[in-house]
Amino acid sequence: MRQDIKPAESWYEATVSREGYEPLRRSIEAEVCVVGGGFAGLVTALECQRRGLRTVLLEGSRVACGASGRNGGFVSSGFALGVEGILSKVGREAAKELYALSRSGTDYVRDTINAHDPSLLNGRGMRVALRHRDTGGLKSYTEMMSRDFGEPLHYSGVEETRLHLVSTRYFESLVSENAFHIHPLAYGLLLARLAVQAGVTIHENTLVNSSTREGTGFVVATDGGQVHARHVVHCVSSLSPHVHRPSGRAMLPVATYVAVTNPLQQNVIRTSAAIADTRRAGDYYRLVNDGRLLWGGRITTRISEPSRLAALMRGDMMAVYPGLGAPRIDYAWAGLMGYAIHKMPLIGRDAEGQWFATAFGGHGVNTTAMAGLLVARGLAGEDDAWRRFTPFAPRWAFGQLGRLGVQGSYWWMQAQDRWEEAKSA
Repeated sequence: MRQDIKPAESWYEATVSREGYEPLRRSIEAEVCVVGGGFAGLVTALECQRRGLRTVLLEGSRVACGASGRNGGFVSSGFALGVEGILSKVGREAAKELYALSRSGTDYVRDTINAHDPSLLNGRGMRVALRHRDTGGLKSYTEMMSRDFGEPLHYSGVEETRLHLVSTRYFESLVSENAFHIHPLAYGLLLARLAVQAGVTIHENTLVNSSTREGTGFVVATDGGQVHARHVVHCVSSLSPHVHRPSGRAMLPVATYVAVTNPLQQNVIRTSAAIADTRRAGDYYRLVNDGRLLWGGRITTRISEPSRLAALMRGDMMAVYPGLGAPRIDYAWAGLMGYAIHKMPLIGRDAEGQWFATAFGGHGVNTTAMAGLLVARGLAGEDDAWRRFTPFAPRWAFGQLGRLGVQGSYWWMQAQDRWEEAKSA
């Protein structure tokens, strides 16, 4: 009988070597204290230090151990809300400005990897496929993105799509050549090394208890010590909402799951690009080292990991690609993201003067880099481009009631997906 192996660590953790950073055990001073060692916190700290601001970063566990180091590794421009949603909220010109900022984040990730460790780039391009028949909507979207947002996309009909993705589940698709996919944990560890080389002090296993105003600055208190800083930037996600209430109460925890197979000999996924479908809670996947298939999906507000996760993920793979057979699942894990009600990042400064950059769930690799740049530029007095996110200010997410509401909306979206697919069968 097949035995699936599911170590406590992810495939990402199994394929990197970590450096450790000592916990904070004393009182220190800094110009900037960054709370949270995910992508957003690491880029913020690095870019503040590069601008001459003496920076300390505090991480409650290990750097990039949360959603930053456990996601699908897709890098593309845009936001979780989607272009249509942004257009309806802020209008065309503001939407174009926001999209350009998101592209700067994509460029930052690409440039950082190319300059320091090109081996972290796993593949180029991204194909997004429909799982139901279309009546011209995908073509119209492709034209609009090129015309209004300067994003060149290639439209593929059913025949061309199925040459690359051998599955009757798929119909039309579009391809972005500007997208790429990476080893996200290795990228996070690279950011940490670059930050330390630039002069940032990182303290791991340093959980922040409070951040309070003191004179013209702030005191960030931990069990082992304190940081006295002129500025504080909160870059924690949904699991630590207590330290900065304005952003913490505006987030909901949303989980997704990822599995990695054994090395495969297969001929159904005929592309090195990253792949996703357009369902409201869809699959996303890509081929990684040794022909392994990394597969993600199953969005939920449930925090605990489901039993038999490996079997569930293998079932999702086989439902799309029966030709895979029954691959062994060597790794399966959960990743917990932070979402705001409006599905846009929370980037800004509160009434007390504390900064925040969080809620990157659903489209986080490029937007975390973008946010780090925006906050660092704002702190250094270079510009106030971060204010373009004012229309997406923190709003209370209704706590547990909000989680129930989001879960109900996911079930409704999944029902709509099944109905659309049934009509196309």
